[in-house]
Amino acid sequence: MGSNLADRVAIVTGAMRGIGKAIALKLAKEGAKVVVTDVDQEECKEVVKEIEEMGRTGLALELDVTNEEDWHNAVKEVKEKFGKIDILINNAGICDLEEAGDISKMEKILSVNLKGTIIGCNAVLPLMIEQKYGKIVNISSIAAIVSWPKIPTYSATKGGVIGLTKCYAGYLGQYNINVNTIAPGPIETKMLDDVLKKLGMTRDMVCKAVSKGRIGRPEDIANAVAFLASDDADYITGQVLVVDGGYTVK
Repeated sequence: MGSNLADRVAIVTGAMRGIGKAIALKLAKEGAKVVVTDVDQEECKEVVKEIEEMGRTGLALELDVTNEEDWHNAVKEVKEKFGKIDILINNAGICDLEEAGDISKMEKILSVNLKGTIIGCNAVLPLMIEQKYGKIVNISSIAAIVSWPKIPTYSATKGGVIGLTKCYAGYLGQYNINVNTIAPGPIETKMLDDVLKKLGMTRDMVCKAVSKGRIGRPEDIANAVAFLASDDADYITGQVLVVDGGYTVK
């Protein structure tokens, strides 16, 4: 069993299912102690059970990424239990379709995807700066790079995540903190199901647009996250790693 992240302590947001769950399990497999967070603690506990079944250590916490007090409490609890925070994966996100001129969903999408990522970074940075070590991986999207229909706010938030990543990477390197972002393409998740259904698109239509000819798996993203969270990626910071099976090159 791998130990590339042995004894590291990682927080993963939006980790009760989908990409976040895959990331949590991968980091645990690589040896990290993983704090599984989401809005439903009971669902997080199920992920922790899987982590413990592989002989690793996990902790389930209820966390609304838009709530500063939740973040404060989470960081405090993790520090008390494990003594440090080495890795933060800002994965929590939502997507909803918007018609032109409709801003009814804008505030919620902005709050979770962008504000939540900013608050999360700010919550862990004092500790990372103090310990002079940290790996932050923010999850963006190819929607920040290429056009997808009817998701303007989502696209804008994911573009904002890239800007935030580059800003933080620029001055946190002096504290031995790396900040990178991953831009997933279409991945097999409930979010993708919902978007395709609302757009009237089929999986075949998406697969034809992907060079590899398939929709990605959550594990494809988890593998990339594990690399960027490891010391193998020590000289990589401020970068956008596109993991899309070639969607953006066709």
